[in-house]
Amino acid sequence: MTSPFEDLRTDPYFCAWLAGLIGDEVQQQLQQAWRQLSEPSPEPLPAALPLSEPAAEPIPDALQPLRSIITMVKNDPELQEKWLRRPLPDDEAEQFQQVLVIASHWDRIERLWDVFAERVKTRAAPLNDAELHLMEYALSLHNRLWIDRLAELETVAAGSAYNYEIHNGVGQGDTIIALWLPGLMNSASKRVRKPLVQLS
Repeated sequence: MTSPFEDLRTDPYFCAWLAGLIGDEVQQQLQQAWRQLSEPSPEPLPAALPLSEPAAEPIPDALQPLRSIITMVKNDPELQEKWLRRPLPDDEAEQFQQVLVIASHWDRIERLWDVFAERVKTRAAPLNDAELHLMEYALSLHNRLWIDRLAELETVAAGSAYNYEIHNGVGQGDTIIALWLPGLMNSASKRVRKPLVQLS
């Protein structure tokens, strides 16, 4: 059975009319789309945010502990004279080298302890935080050379019984009431400086 539209498909007038109709419709849709694209929109689209890298976390200053030690030593002529045995140079890199080299040697750690022992006895008070930090920092530098055998500070708790064989006491009494200066244990675990303690 043949389609009723078979004759229309072969009719040249009908085909021309249909092509014109379809062409006109497509042409109108294209013109309308172009107008919409070229006319300003009543509400502009939000501008795209510029791409940016995330803010980098601030890098911690690994040299800050050393800088604080150098600042302390700069402001302490006695430490420069008795511990470093010379003034600090003006150049920061040379200051770093001088303090790192000197602080890491065991004999200079003992010398630092001796300087601090004189101080705490003179002022009749324990090490301050900055002085204790310097002792700890010097030991940490020294211990980088002796990874398997570490030197350390020896502390004692207030209220402990005084023992002259292992403590260096200031004052009279049998009881330790304050630790003024931790003792020094070398890398062979030998006590080379007794903890300096206040007695009551």
